[in-house]
Amino acid sequence: MNKTIVNRNYGKKQSLIIFIGLSVFLFYGVTTIFTPLERDFLTGFTSSQSFAADKVRVVEGLIEDITVSSIKVRGAYYDITGVPLLSASDKIVARSELKIGKKVEIFFKNNRITAI
Repeated sequence: MNKTIVNRNYGKKQSLIIFIGLSVFLFYGVTTIFTPLERDFLTGFTSSQSFAADKVRVVEGLIEDITVSSIKVRGAYYDITGVPLLSASDKIVARSELKIGKKVEIFFKNNRITAI
């Protein structure tokens, strides 16, 4: 009778090699083949940092007042210095387009205005 010697650690070694390979791909692959925006989106679900309601928010309303560097929406003034003004089709709009009574959306990320 032929007896075959079976290496019982073979399955464990194979699993470890596969695990290490996937880990390396996920770390280096995700950081190199995706754009920064896609990478932030993908890693947001897998990292300990989760998306929270207070990190991203939008204030929508009518412009009540316009000053040199700010606009008043819903009773609060927002500094718009250096903030891009975008149309609904994501085209940059001149500051002169802002008028009292015009509807705007102010986008925040981490309590900083990112776009209007």
